[in-house]
Amino acid sequence: MIQKVRRLLAAWTLGAAFIATLAGPSAARAEELTVGVFLPQASFATNAERSAWAERFAADLAAAAKGAFTIRAQVFARREDAVAFAGRVDLLVTDGLFALERGGEAIAHATVGPQVGLYAADAKRVGELAGKVVACAECGPSEALFYGNTVLGGELAPAGFFSEIKSLKDSSAALAAVKSRQVAAAFAPVGHPAAAGLELVAQGGEYPVAIVVVVQKARLDPVRAAFLQALVGTPAGPLGSFVEGAGDAYARARGARGQPRVLTAPAFVTGGAEMKPVAPPIRLTTRGKVGPAQLGGTPLARPTLTEPGEP
Repeated sequence: MIQKVRRLLAAWTLGAAFIATLAGPSAARAEELTVGVFLPQASFATNAERSAWAERFAADLAAAAKGAFTIRAQVFARREDAVAFAGRVDLLVTDGLFALERGGEAIAHATVGPQVGLYAADAKRVGELAGKVVACAECGPSEALFYGNTVLGGELAPAGFFSEIKSLKDSSAALAAVKSRQVAAAFAPVGHPAAAGLELVAQGGEYPVAIVVVVQKARLDPVRAAFLQALVGTPAGPLGSFVEGAGDAYARARGARGQPRVLTAPAFVTGGAEMKPVAPPIRLTTRGKVGPAQLGGTPLARPTLTEPGEP
């Protein structure tokens, strides 16, 4: 009886090994990849909407992979969470400024790349916001310089022009703060749904809303080709779709984090016998005018703005 049982167990083991051999290659490829999602500038109204998008995108991406791998999404609602836990994921679908801060290989970018805008509730021109509190989504330490060199054309240094720049969890929160008059204005991608009813006082540059960055290269490399093929074939809803490469907006964002021109352009002297310092000329195009610089107790390099068509 014992020998019969042993023969049956041996036969079962051989059969299982044979089946495993047939299924082995597919099983080996079906590795689970964890994709982190941190998209503070994307056009999601709530955290629930962002989480629903991430789950749906992960499911569609896994379906497009046709068994080459499976996907699990992990959503980060705040920058502090992304900083603390992003190292535990295999890939990160994230904001361009956050990606620049962290570094890493950017393998794809979203086709949606809106201009950067400055939205206000009670102002119609940039000059009315001087000395006021503004807000933005918290993305990285160089976000203020990025905004200064895009929407403000490199002509205004946000840290000096505004009294404070508040970093909130995402663009929806920043724009909501404008509507509730907690802040005077907010930087956000042009066309963001939460900006409805606000005044777009200035715009410029292009925002890299979503970049795909490799975190765990050793885990991605065995299925890299399959992942990229599935990624570019999967619709991304409000992000459009993904294409290979970092993208032009991401590349330009690297150069938009330097000091604005007004910080390095020296004041010059004019006026003949009554010589006095004058702020450097400003080339920023806005919807309104700002009066000339006041020299009494204010920085000499406080800029003035010009309207379209003015010299």
